[in-house]
Amino acid sequence: MKLRDLAYYRTGGRCHALYEPKSIDDLSRIVKALHATQQKYFVLGGGTNSLVLDEDWPGAVIAFRRMKKIEVQGHRIYAEAGADNTDVAKAALEAKLDGVAWMHRLPGQIGGTVRMNARCYGGEISQVAKEVHTVLPDGTIRVYSAAEGIFRGYKDTLFMDNGAIVAAAVLELQDGVRGSIETRMQFYEQDRVKKGQFLYPTCGCVFKNDYKVGVPSGMLLDKAGAHKLSRPEVALNPQHANFVYNKGTGSRDILELTLAMRELVYREYGVWMEYEMEILGDLPSDLKARVEEKRPAQPQMEKLEPLRALFQKKQTSGS
Repeated sequence: MKLRDLAYYRTGGRCHALYEPKSIDDLSRIVKALHATQQKYFVLGGGTNSLVLDEDWPGAVIAFRRMKKIEVQGHRIYAEAGADNTDVAKAALEAKLDGVAWMHRLPGQIGGTVRMNARCYGGEISQVAKEVHTVLPDGTIRVYSAAEGIFRGYKDTLFMDNGAIVAAAVLELQDGVRGSIETRMQFYEQDRVKKGQFLYPTCGCVFKNDYKVGVPSGMLLDKAGAHKLSRPEVALNPQHANFVYNKGTGSRDILELTLAMRELVYREYGVWMEYEMEILGDLPSDLKARVEEKRPAQPQMEKLEPLRALFQKKQTSGS
């Protein structure tokens, strides 16, 4: 099996070994074995925030297609890492619990949502996640409480540094009105459809927003004219310049386009955008330095200030 058959972005070569645990104990055993043999691996999850490289991967891959359990326990929902975000939102709806409606039609699985502290439509997983069940790099099972500071801010968690694999999460929700919850879920779905987010495979936003800049990366790309970089096989979403469509190509073409996007914004506004898209696999040597390059911010305020004002106006008007 090629990893492109598992990855949402439809890229990826073959791997040395594929593991699909059925439980947290099974995951623990797998990680212990990998740790003992020092075999490198990565976790794919739903692959909705990842670009899996087309070069064959000499290590192992852990996927969560068999860990999708969702259990409602009073005001809490226990969800295994492989549970789809939409399924978690639907389970909450059926239980008339409010707090995760924003996850409806958010591509991906709860494991990745927790690991990256995902947010959209004013919701963020840190607002509701109370416990996170993980497997540490040596295979030890550890349960973290949100009170331990695991959520550090915008798309930033402890798990992005310490190598712990999110195996399950406990979400604490509030009583809600079914009709109100369902109306919001329908709106989020319609909004995503209207913005063309499901027309072709994407990994969501390629670059993080830098709140110090005060202008979303999508707006920076749009105003810098990034759409002109689109090609028939790989293109920017016409309505959201931070979404890159895979229209039938491989990881190198996608990477080359994103590198050109980042260069364009830096040249136009002096803002060096940081990847939100996670790159899985071994980068070819000719791409590695370019992808990992960091440049000092040189904000061109005379160009950024009008964009900040425009963004604030959009926020105020709700458009």
